Amino acid sequence: MTGLDLVLPAVPDSVPRARAALAELADAVGPDRLDDLRLIVSELVTNSVRHAGLDGGDDIDLRIQLLTDRIRVEIHDPGPGFVPPAAPATMYQDSGWGLYLVSRIADRWGIDTTAHGKTVWLELAR
Repeated sequence: MTGLDLVLPAVPDSVPRARAALAELADAVGPDRLDDLRLIVSELVTNSVRHAGLDGGDDIDLRIQLLTDRIRVEIHDPGPGFVPPAAPATMYQDSGWGLYLVSRIADRWGIDTTAHGKTVWLELAR
């Protein structure tokens, strides 16, 4: 298997659906990386659903590429781009941890913004 491509509606039920779809990658990535992927994908799909200003008719595209030396994850939605915060303001806050977790787990990550929305991407070593 070379990866996963999934189109999800911008609704809360898409978060567990995205997580469940990752089971297809279990043999290829191993249990530790699969846990990392589940956490990261859950956080990023949740961010799209909650913060991108989307409605249920909008789509969130999840793409995972299994490359020789790394795993590349891309989550695209038609929402506006943004500048990520440097870090959570306090450890006691209830939200805002998704991108912080991405920054701690991923080897590289970023945000690409186009006229058609934004893509949050990240790479993990295999």
